[in-house]
Amino acid sequence: MSARADLAARRELLVARVDLDRVDFAVATRELADSFGTRGAAGRFRNTHPLLARALGLAIPFVGASRLGVAARAISIGIVAYRLVRALRGHRRVSDR
Repeated sequence: MSARADLAARRELLVARVDLDRVDFAVATRELADSFGTRGAAGRFRNTHPLLARALGLAIPFVGASRLGVAARAISIGIVAYRLVRALRGHRRVSDR
């Protein structure tokens, strides 16, 4: 073999090793992230109460994430509207005195 062929073979081997190290690093990073956080779609709710996160984790597979998201959005809008109405009623009472 010539020196060029040896260098080309060595370069291909080094590139393959770098690719393998990159894959190993990605797998190790994913395993580390999974060990710290909750898994699946309930991972977005890790800052909530543990019982709520567990209930959402159980509800998502049965109901579906998109339907649960629509329901949660509708409920949150309802809560905001309720709080606004309650705040306005409370403000009128204070000003009427």
